[in-house]
Amino acid sequence: MPEQGIDLTLRLSLREGSVYYFTERSLTSPEPHYFIVVNSDPLTQQVLLLAVCSSKVPEVKQRRREWPDTVVQISPQQFDVLKRESIVDCNDLKQVSLRDFNARFIRKQIKHFGKDLPPDLRRRVRTAIHASQILPAEIKSLVAPP
Repeated sequence: MPEQGIDLTLRLSLREGSVYYFTERSLTSPEPHYFIVVNSDPLTQQVLLLAVCSSKVPEVKQRRREWPDTVVQISPQQFDVLKRESIVDCNDLKQVSLRDFNARFIRKQIKHFGKDLPPDLRRRVRTAIHASQILPAEIKSLVAPP
């Protein structure tokens, strides 16, 4: 889809480190979550790679205990958009087509905060993604190196 088909507000906000809040059908929880855009150039790559922020820190740490370098813990003090201590499992990125994301954004099903994840946390997330033994190389190739 050409970039001109994308909502202007979304086009201006969508980049690596952008944070959105919405309900994702592929998650087991029906509650909305914070998602971090992790691909290096989402507007041209056409598929958004989204890292999920979970408040279930102990559960995620336990699940990834064999690969602690693939999770990133983020506190509200580090990023005040988050209301609770959160963790990102960088082994499990959600993929959403830019077309679908745009349609949901236009319908106001996706909220943007006008604030991106700070550079140091973006670098930590990229490092954790590239450390993953689970993610395929073609997914990692869409994420800038740490």
